[in-house]
Amino acid sequence: MHELLINVGKTPNVAQAFYQQYLLSLIQDVFAVMTDRLHKSGFKMHATLLRQMFHLVQMNQVTVPLFDPAQQPPGTTNPSFLHDHISKLLISSFPNLSRAQVSKFVEGMFDIQMDLPHFKGHLRDFLIELKEFSAEDNSALYSEEQEKAAREREQALMAQRSAVPGILKPSEIDNDL
Repeated sequence: MHELLINVGKTPNVAQAFYQQYLLSLIQDVFAVMTDRLHKSGFKMHATLLRQMFHLVQMNQVTVPLFDPAQQPPGTTNPSFLHDHISKLLISSFPNLSRAQVSKFVEGMFDIQMDLPHFKGHLRDFLIELKEFSAEDNSALYSEEQEKAAREREQALMAQRSAVPGILKPSEIDNDL
């Protein structure tokens, strides 16, 4: 999906028709899968896809209307329509959320200053707020960061051990150095 969006974006004449036809349903489907507790392992890719699709709209790279102009007030833009559409979708799907929670979340989705790690944090916070995820183990949402921390700890330990001659086993010594 990520490669498809990148490749479609490279051909502007195809991209606009693709966005008009499929972007809303893609966003809805990614949200549906992301909020399903069985798909926690795909969180990194879900965050990447959502960030890319929301930023396409926010940066006005989607020039065709994502809505039926006859059913929207004059002057409606794609970012304002998508903001309202996602807010309504989330409120109807999760009645336990307040309008303020949803509004804050959707505003963050459109923040073009937010890099991917901050965007993932924003999504994680929202998923935990949903209380769909709060009753169970949410460690899978943090797996990428946990793996990075484990690698850093391992490298630090190896550096510390290699600083003292004779501590490393011969099989642990990198002969390429």
